[in-house]
Amino acid sequence: MGLSQLVKQATRVPDIAGHTANCLDLLLTTDPDRCVVTVSSPLGTSDHCLVKSVTSFSPPDCNSRGERRIWRYKSADWDEMRHFFASYPWQQVCFSSENPSSCAEAISDVVRQAMEYYIPYSDVPVGSSARPWFNADCAEAEKRKHSAFLAWVDARDRKAPDLSSKKRAFNHAAKSYKKALRKARFDRISHIGQKLSAQPSGSRAFWSLAKSVEANFCRPTLPPLVRPDGTLAHTAREKAGLFASLFANNSRLDTGSSTPPTLSHCGTSMPEVRIRNKEVLRALCRLDRLEHESRSPHQEASLTNERDMLSAASAAPRRRHSRVSRARGAQRACAPPCPSLSHLQKDHTR
Repeated sequence: MGLSQLVKQATRVPDIAGHTANCLDLLLTTDPDRCVVTVSSPLGTSDHCLVKSVTSFSPPDCNSRGERRIWRYKSADWDEMRHFFASYPWQQVCFSSENPSSCAEAISDVVRQAMEYYIPYSDVPVGSSARPWFNADCAEAEKRKHSAFLAWVDARDRKAPDLSSKKRAFNHAAKSYKKALRKARFDRISHIGQKLSAQPSGSRAFWSLAKSVEANFCRPTLPPLVRPDGTLAHTAREKAGLFASLFANNSRLDTGSSTPPTLSHCGTSMPEVRIRNKEVLRALCRLDRLEHESRSPHQEASLTNERDMLSAASAAPRRRHSRVSRARGAQRACAPPCPSLSHLQKDHTR
């Protein structure tokens, strides 16, 4: 196997008189030139020495990825391939050597050569996120966005007077790139749907395409579970219930052989709550109309100021809090003074 043992001294310290020290801690490797081994004294109360190994190696290049060749057998020219094999000089090229391994290797090379000639193929990178929907329009939009970004960065570094126009051009290119991506994905999905609808249901081509599409979606990490009666639990709720029943059966608590309670699903969900500025202003105006008749002149002025302040706050929600506080202070200053409690009590007694 080409293994080398690098620990050359005893690593087991005997604790009984008359026993000899032995080399019990081994370090086997296929590349002894890259390893440096040192043996130190035992740690704590251990009777084995501390063996330290330092290995020098270069980390693997994460950017280098292999490729996988995909053959398009449906578009192959089988007639030309048969003619190629029929007219090929097999005896002179493949069977001239008496070594069977050389003959087999020569035959493999000829077969691969014929496949590359008459069967279309494509080399797909392995381990990278493949984007089959990324077409030429997406690549062109990406190139325009990158060029606009470089132009904007250059104008920003030079502090050019057309900096704002360069920034607008970059924003426009970025939005165009996003639109191109969305359109390419939609066209890809539509094409797959048309292919699925065109294939006969249950055919081999239909299931092959369906499985390739299904591989792009999330799958549960936990496989289906088998119930005691032989049926399968597929959904997450069924699996959780099966685990709960199994835990209850194996538990040592005396529950009177009762099964865990089942939680009924309500079947409803809370809709998304959205609050818009126009709806808030419309509600405020409706309340003003309803309460208009019961207002005094002073209250009318005070509520008018408050409505204006709420309208400004809803139109510009990021206004600083200090400005709003000063506006409310001015509003309270303009409002009529509130009578004291003692004055109200005197009026009541009268």
